[in-house]
Amino acid sequence: MAKREVIDVRVSRRILWVGAEAYPLHNIARATTVRIRPRRTVALGQFFGYALVLAIVSGVIVSAASHGELNNADAGTVSDLVLLLDCALGFVLVARLVSVLVTPVYHALVIETAGTPYTALVSTDKALVSRLVFQIMDAIDNPEAEFQIQVENYHIGDKINMVGGNNNVGKQGN
Repeated sequence: MAKREVIDVRVSRRILWVGAEAYPLHNIARATTVRIRPRRTVALGQFFGYALVLAIVSGVIVSAASHGELNNADAGTVSDLVLLLDCALGFVLVARLVSVLVTPVYHALVIETAGTPYTALVSTDKALVSRLVFQIMDAIDNPEAEFQIQVENYHIGDKINMVGGNNNVGKQGN
């Protein structure tokens, strides 16, 4: 699940501030948006694959129990346990599928400098991110340009803090 926070994005005195991160405008080579889509087709494929495996394994177990050396009461107990396990695993499969299906499409603001591109922020509002790209590029061309806006930023996955060789935090979980 994505962690959400509201951050300030502003250009002041030729510096782009995204939260606590600063990017001098003269170092920015390009700003762009990237769409981050949830992998819905992969989730559907996994759901149906796991459901098929679950149905086959359950059918084999119930068939072996009913045609094996167990009496009818024991075979019924095995069938009941398999049904209970199927319900529990089915619930988990459906919950995983629904969590992917309801995940929104995110739009990332990517800042490219002379070095590595940085994902500065991630939002669900495509128009806002596109407007930020326009304002940043306008601020590069116009030395007097300044703006400030609050953006709902999402952290997706782990956050890596590796800057230089000192005080590295490394991988931080969500």
